[in-house]
Amino acid sequence: MKRGLLLLGLLALVITVTACGAVSSLTGGKGGTVSTMWPDVPVFEGATKSNIDLPLPMRLAIQGIVKASAQSNDTQLDKFDFIAYTTPKTPEDVAAFYTQERMAAAGWNQADQPGCAGAGGNTAGFAGGFCVFGKQDGDKGSALFIIAANDEKSQQTQLFYVRFDGIKKTGGQ
Repeated sequence: MKRGLLLLGLLALVITVTACGAVSSLTGGKGGTVSTMWPDVPVFEGATKSNIDLPLPMRLAIQGIVKASAQSNDTQLDKFDFIAYTTPKTPEDVAAFYTQERMAAAGWNQADQPGCAGAGGNTAGFAGGFCVFGKQDGDKGSALFIIAANDEKSQQTQLFYVRFDGIKKTGGQ
């Protein structure tokens, strides 16, 4: 993924996540597209699976980032899935849990991914944080976004795990 595109996309993501509470009520309560966490993603300790929908602006921002990156890297996207959890812990706790080392041990091997950002005193008005990890296995690749957003109503942190899987195009495809 090109670093400039990633930073621009993450900025757009931060802006859209600030409106999560208002938008999630408009998108319905369908919940995630997968019923269990992927085996290569550690579940945040103390988190509970929730039936909350990924807010539409967040979904569109992430899809746009990943599609643009896939196109520039000649990759065909095969899947877009997400799952949601809630936790009484803070976005800072989430960022502390999802370290580069923990994710590398789980197979997330792309060293140029930023890991976690936006939590703590560096939020610039954003009540949450996000993490980005990638993995490559031959011609197959995956991108994982973990978004931690404070829900003022429930006083919980909503965790959205968004995953894209694709395959590198070869030849004239």
